[in-house]
Amino acid sequence: MDFENRIGTDFDNVSQRLTYNYIATQPDFRPVPSDAASETAQRRLYDFIGGIYTALYHDPTLIGMTTEPDETEDRPNPDRVYKDEDRKYLEARKLRRKNEDKIEGLFDNMQRMGELGTVRDGALVVEKEALGLNKRALTTLVKHLTALGLRCSEDDRTLTLRSDAYPEMWDAWKLLATLGAAEAEACDARWRQEFGDGAGLTWQIFSHARYLVQIRNRIFKRALFDPAYDYALDMMGKLSDDPEMVRQFTETLISHGFEQSSDWGSGTDVTNFITVAFTKTYAGPEGEPLRLRFMVQFESRYHRQLLYTFIEDKVAVKTLLRQLDTLPEPLQDLVYSFTGECRACGFCNQTNPTLPYNSIPTVYRGRPVKMCYYFKSLRTRELSREILEGTQGLYAWVEDHYEVAG
Repeated sequence: MDFENRIGTDFDNVSQRLTYNYIATQPDFRPVPSDAASETAQRRLYDFIGGIYTALYHDPTLIGMTTEPDETEDRPNPDRVYKDEDRKYLEARKLRRKNEDKIEGLFDNMQRMGELGTVRDGALVVEKEALGLNKRALTTLVKHLTALGLRCSEDDRTLTLRSDAYPEMWDAWKLLATLGAAEAEACDARWRQEFGDGAGLTWQIFSHARYLVQIRNRIFKRALFDPAYDYALDMMGKLSDDPEMVRQFTETLISHGFEQSSDWGSGTDVTNFITVAFTKTYAGPEGEPLRLRFMVQFESRYHRQLLYTFIEDKVAVKTLLRQLDTLPEPLQDLVYSFTGECRACGFCNQTNPTLPYNSIPTVYRGRPVKMCYYFKSLRTRELSREILEGTQGLYAWVEDHYEVAG
């Protein structure tokens, strides 16, 4: 799918923004050798799924998504009257999730049809009872699939799907659904090995159950035939402000012993589509683990979807603040700009005002200050070469002063 980079731009409506998030984070086509589905079949399904996003981008109403004016949690719609002006972000979140549920629900059903269905005579045949949908939900699903270009037919027992544009894709549909189901089963087995039956773990059980649903359909909705393809770094490079600058920076981190990791759609919310991180851990003051991490996240709930994090570890922030006066002045400025002085706002001790504020006495450019460290991290949505060079300086300072953790 060849769409322009629209990071930090406005869209025609909230659903177009949401659909773009799927388009922007879709991996390149990577077929796998398989007796179940040919490369041609895999390509046809990849193109079909890409076509769904293209169709919804231009007409979200095809599956009942709304067309309210564009807004995000950090950038409210100036023409909208919010019920609670102090909590506009919650109403923006509710609207996003309302539309998100439409597209996620569609792919959840498509995944389940692949798991349950049988390929016969160039079609996918599914037992309606096995789907577990009530009559209204099944009618809506058929309506949406028809709007997206499939030919759907029913009898008393089965639902049959055909495609004039992609008649060869059904074996790949079955393969992709099988891959998602296998990954979910493996994740569930690991979880049960760690937590057993989950007795007394209400929240963990809820999170795990929702995560399993996401795992099952995230391979399908991304047409990711090769789950081992770690495409997060490739994707972030394309979407970043300066792809070459980010590439050089991450290559430098890897050469200095930072370990790369990535995630593409886990958690209890599908807000974070992709995350790629580079991490290195040191033995900090008093033996505490001090972690440096450069992380790039694609977050759909914000107007500028990319978030660059350089340090989010509280030990690391506190260490830099305590030794602020020993840093070169440009690095002092960088740390100060992200953290700032304690202004006695009361957030850190709101449950007990008699407690002291969470601040650190230090010296900034020769001036005694008390610096706030509560929930502080060094991050930005506007990446520049100056910030990356400053970050390299901070990382080098830590490298010079602390040993790598064993």
